[in-house]
Amino acid sequence: MRLPFDSEPEAFRLALAFAFVVGVSVLLGYLLGSIAGIALFTLVALAAVVWNVRREPATSTLGAAELAGHERGARDRRRILVVANEALPGDAPPDEIVGPRGGRSALDVIAPVLQSKSHFVTTDIDSETEQARRRLRQTLAWASDHGLEATGEVGDPIDPLAGIEDELRRYDIDEVIFTTHTPERANWLETGILERARAELGIPVRHLVIDGEEVAEESRSRNA
Repeated sequence: MRLPFDSEPEAFRLALAFAFVVGVSVLLGYLLGSIAGIALFTLVALAAVVWNVRREPATSTLGAAELAGHERGARDRRRILVVANEALPGDAPPDEIVGPRGGRSALDVIAPVLQSKSHFVTTDIDSETEQARRRLRQTLAWASDHGLEATGEVGDPIDPLAGIEDELRRYDIDEVIFTTHTPERANWLETGILERARAELGIPVRHLVIDGEEVAEESRSRNA
């Protein structure tokens, strides 16, 4: 059985839409009678069932972006995409972060906007956007302090995967590194994005957990 959603954010939006339909149905039933409310709810439910049955299975958007980047052909150095859900500590050794070949690599940094679920609904994300800018500045500063070439940007505040997809299409990426908070502090989007990348990408995906000044590699992807 195919689930009617492909990611946690999509599931969350679906739940909000369902709650909205229920609310409108109840209001319509109150104003026009219970039959009208039941009729609206039934029509929307049937439409949702038909849509889910007829729609095509979701394509791997990250995988498609990766292939598009690989088609760009030859380049003069390795490229590593860093998804900075947490900033790298200033004294973190480069070899532990990007590996012994990292010094000959170019880093592309994406700092996702990690909204809370309530702010995801209201799009009140000013504080989360500023936090993403801070993480980006700190990660680029870490790279500069260790003599690594790096560029970066803040991710799309509405679609957290969009910035990652753009970088995968723009460059022939060799490896993706996710830096995250510890599990007890992790944002709901951090886990979802990491799981999608591991499921869809053919290149190595590494996961570094940042706890203050400590950096630990949680596990190596099955793609490594």
